[in-house]
Amino acid sequence: MSNTFLINPNLPCSDVTDVLVSDGDSVLISALADLGINSLKMYKSPNLDIFCANHSDILVYHLGNGKFIIDKTAVNAFKSDNISEIVNVCSPYPCDCLLNAADIGDYIICNSKITHKSILKSAEEQNKKIINVNQGYAKCSVCIVKRNTVITDDVSIYQECEKVDGISVLLVSKGSVVLKGQNYGFLGGASGQIGENKLFFNGDLTYHKDYLAIKQFLSYHNVKYADIKNKPLTDVGSIIPIKQKGNTE
Repeated sequence: MSNTFLINPNLPCSDVTDVLVSDGDSVLISALADLGINSLKMYKSPNLDIFCANHSDILVYHLGNGKFIIDKTAVNAFKSDNISEIVNVCSPYPCDCLLNAADIGDYIICNSKITHKSILKSAEEQNKKIINVNQGYAKCSVCIVKRNTVITDDVSIYQECEKVDGISVLLVSKGSVVLKGQNYGFLGGASGQIGENKLFFNGDLTYHKDYLAIKQFLSYHNVKYADIKNKPLTDVGSIIPIKQKGNTE
């Protein structure tokens, strides 16, 4: 069975075979390998602050069908046929958030004042509605559970999603996710889908203050999860699924 690019970004329809992930967490990469998942590693950009310099959700945006907008420092990680556009992502904020938008299926959550214009144009072409939020680090802040279903600790994201009938959203507390060099990280940055209705967390989900609420939310939506036991939940800039088994939609 051949492996194919996800048609819908972040939303696999079968078991994931390849992900984008930071090169800085060998425990995570090993845990994914044990599941048969290959990690395409993102290396540190000299143009970004150290806490996010190798974060895949900062350096890359998947448009779908194997087309990517990427930071210029990530060019060597992709085949030319897969590169839709090369941009310059750099610190400080908000220039490091050009690609940090969250495609959740029928909607893209982002700060439209910051998000790169090509992402907004692509959303329009695909008839995806923009949910405009205050948070620049939108992808980091959104744990994508399944299509149009998310968990976030960001109040502005929660409030805007709550206004949309087609979205299910859970608000959780801040502070349970580690991000080296910062006071805390984001649950979206510590997670990613590894199969249809299956999430992977970079760390032990029971360490989260709102573990029971998260577990109940996942169960309600028939989503299973895997995690790394006895490891703090750690933000690595998301686990971004890019390839899956078979030719499915």
